[in-house]
Amino acid sequence: MNNGMLFVYVYLGCGIVCAAVIAIGAWIETLSESKFVREGMTAINRQHRGFWYHLMSERVIPVLTTILIALVWPIAVIMGIQSWLERRSARQH
Repeated sequence: MNNGMLFVYVYLGCGIVCAAVIAIGAWIETLSESKFVREGMTAINRQHRGFWYHLMSERVIPVLTTILIALVWPIAVIMGIQSWLERRSARQH
């Protein structure tokens, strides 16, 4: 195996790990939402519950987002760190 292919495998591997961490973080965040927020979001989403809306929001968009994060994961990491720092500074004030 040459160095170029090794770099591609390591780069994509890091991207997949970053995408998994982001997905798990988003899942944990939805678990911590209050019942009021969940019911409000459900009420809003009922208006748009068609087949195509469900297909796009539940399948296509998450897959495309995962692929995009796997390809440009350094940007996703930087944005995640910035978001974390902003939330941290907001809690301190």
